[in-house]
Amino acid sequence: MLQLPKTLHNVHKFRHGDRMYVTDVVQCKVLEIDAITWDILELCTSFTSDEIIDKLGGKYSQEEVIAVLESLAEVEQSGLLFSDLDKRISTTTVADRRLRILVVQGNPYVDDLTLVAGGVRVAHTHLVKSLLSYADVEVMNDTDKLFDDGVQGIVFRPEDKASLLKLIQRKYDGVLLQRHTDTSFVPLLRYINAPFVVPIYSLRGHNGESINSALHWYSAMRGFDAFLTPTESVKDFYLSFASDADTFQTILLGVDLDLFKPMDKHAAKHEVAQMLNKPELIDSPTVGFLSRFQPEKGAGIYIKIAELLPEARFLVTAPTLNFYEQQRLPPNLIYLSQQPRDRLSYILNAFDVYCLPSMVGEETFGLAVLEAMACGVPPVVPRFDGLPEVVGDAGVIVPASEYPDEIGSFAGTVCPFAMSEAVNGLLNDKDRRLKLGEKAAQRARNFTWDATATNFVALLEKLTKIQKLTTRHRREFPISFTPYLNQSQRRVGYRAVLSNVTNLKERPLMFDGYVQTVDEGLALSLMNKGHGIHEVEAVLQHLCGETKAKSVLEKVLGFQQATS
Repeated sequence: MLQLPKTLHNVHKFRHGDRMYVTDVVQCKVLEIDAITWDILELCTSFTSDEIIDKLGGKYSQEEVIAVLESLAEVEQSGLLFSDLDKRISTTTVADRRLRILVVQGNPYVDDLTLVAGGVRVAHTHLVKSLLSYADVEVMNDTDKLFDDGVQGIVFRPEDKASLLKLIQRKYDGVLLQRHTDTSFVPLLRYINAPFVVPIYSLRGHNGESINSALHWYSAMRGFDAFLTPTESVKDFYLSFASDADTFQTILLGVDLDLFKPMDKHAAKHEVAQMLNKPELIDSPTVGFLSRFQPEKGAGIYIKIAELLPEARFLVTAPTLNFYEQQRLPPNLIYLSQQPRDRLSYILNAFDVYCLPSMVGEETFGLAVLEAMACGVPPVVPRFDGLPEVVGDAGVIVPASEYPDEIGSFAGTVCPFAMSEAVNGLLNDKDRRLKLGEKAAQRARNFTWDATATNFVALLEKLTKIQKLTTRHRREFPISFTPYLNQSQRRVGYRAVLSNVTNLKERPLMFDGYVQTVDEGLALSLMNKGHGIHEVEAVLQHLCGETKAKSVLEKVLGFQQATS
């Protein structure tokens, strides 16, 4: 049954003959209603459901009113007529209004992380939750539902123009995408006039699709949009494809320090030994792996390390053993199925060393590594992508080779012998292992989700200032292209001429016209037609190469900034 009172969308009730209708202006829908519904809509903003049942008791039976309230609950679930969103807006004055951030994601929002697997979804959800301290957060969802953690769902259906209109009317201060591979949302840049922040959580992979998705966003981005890169390695990687370094902003991710923290290692080992009915774990040196058990995540290398160190126990916590389940595994390798997140701290604390020999092109950060570090477990990782930036001097980083082009989904390789020596070195040196564990826990405390949210809000404020500058009136100087006789070289050349007359018939520069290179004229002409700077960059790189394109863009942007 519909629970009232509730604020209505902008609705209009009207009669046509004996028939009654209600128009939801926000959703652009017209519904035919009956007299009971008409009366309930008159009262729903001021009275509870029980009060309305009593008030209409002399006119309709209680059963009739309840039946209509139940049908209206279904209407609300479809996103029509009612919304908590507008109620919240009406109680907020302009002076005390907080930031309003839209979170764009293709899958429904889940506020309970207990059963969520996968670093990207975990990181994204933690970032969304942490932003609640600084902003009102609305997440694209299948219903306008207020989640238990305070995140507000907002209905969006790409094929429904009414839901797009609702997003436009919300006047957001910023938009956060879940991941850059969601290129179906690129058109929203043309409708929502707020800075977009697009995280890059997967560096490479999938036959170049990940890179192409990022470059798709890059080409469409306005001057006040940005990528969120979780480590500098991601930014450096993409600057080999794109020249606008300011578009890539590094914001470190965080770790849930309330959940992941050091505990008594003997007690943790005892707990895990009981779970597995493996009492030998209690007194054995234990090396841990917690990730998808796939070749590119280092599963094959991890198995080889276990074979090289038969005296230690190698504990794998993963959804499945993948095709390795059909192989003969070393007897010292123990499998524990995927566990709820509230149990992971016990498992991580049972490790003496955390080993992740991953060489997949998606290790932009290494959230699982950071969670192990927060539990005081020293990690052993390859020198690959974002992992060294997270580990720092609080673990062992093994030299690795990166491939210029992927093979399968591998972006590099690491020697299993080198990894095993690093692991064995820690297992045989207790003092060093414990000191590194303490340093790992201390370093992890610098990675908080609150710091991530604070830096994100600061980035939005910076992008908003840039937006105010870039939306000032830009003078468009006409460009003409012409051949000319180059007498010194005795041949015909080509050049662009910038005319000192703007579309407002002003003459702001000193002289009537200026000769420019064809590349400069082309860039200015394309921008006059409304093309973004990154689109122009792509054209220039194709025509004149990366170095010259960068030089031309720098001059053109400087000219536009000075003349706007």
